[in-house]
Amino acid sequence: MNLDPDILEESSVHYYIPQPEDSKEYLYYPTSTGYFDCKPTYRVDRHNYFSYLVIVVLSGSLSYTTMFSRGIVRPGYALLIDCHHPHSYKANGKCSFLFMHYNGAQSKAIYEAITSSLGNVLHLQNPGVISEYLSEIMTCMSTGKRINYTQASMLVYNVLMQLLAADTAQSEGSTGNPTIDQAIAYIRDHLSEKITVKSIAESIGYSESYFAHKFMEAMGVTPYQFVMSSRIERAKQLLRTTPLTIQEIAIRTGFNSVANFSYAFRKEIGCTPHGYRELPM
Repeated sequence: MNLDPDILEESSVHYYIPQPEDSKEYLYYPTSTGYFDCKPTYRVDRHNYFSYLVIVVLSGSLSYTTMFSRGIVRPGYALLIDCHHPHSYKANGKCSFLFMHYNGAQSKAIYEAITSSLGNVLHLQNPGVISEYLSEIMTCMSTGKRINYTQASMLVYNVLMQLLAADTAQSEGSTGNPTIDQAIAYIRDHLSEKITVKSIAESIGYSESYFAHKFMEAMGVTPYQFVMSSRIERAKQLLRTTPLTIQEIAIRTGFNSVANFSYAFRKEIGCTPHGYRELPM
């Protein structure tokens, strides 16, 4: 399958064309879904596209613009767009994400219900759950056979309910402390790199000791513990939702070797990365 040259070969996309007998007025249906691993030059500009779009960022970040809002989407967040109106989004450096275009049933009403109270960028209470729903939809669509329409509708609905349950208190400006939010954003944007307490503190203009104290006070864990848990959560998402090798995931989550990655993952989760990937969803 020929993809955009700004999308790396590990990516995949699957399409579905509803049949006349599908009850589109009663059920939801995905029109396309996939996983994109993008170069820094990746960009989409559309005047219109007859669907609604959900993007769940796994690594890096995306900038987006619609007629009514603009912003940045980082790991742990989802972007919801009404593609019937002009919109654009682009990679901020190398990034990867899951996506689903969908339609049917009360798509417009539920889109308006979500965005009117939560906005277009949604902080997910459990990013792994929505990622697994999207992965299951991809699996349904990748067989080349006619998908079970009722099952697909249920999965799309589950995705939308995860968006509707997004934590308003944890949306952009999440902790209520802008400085700590800035530190968290720095951590999430640099998980593939070497991160130290000093480098985080310097990114927000604090001394190392003062920052460590304030972070512990706000988050209840040390900066090191937060970085490690963020790396493991990112790794879980990538294991479940991408075809990347264990070595590639180790690199993308900031571990300097597969051995160190496997040790940290097993200590935190109780099984190896390979074992976790093999577990049923």
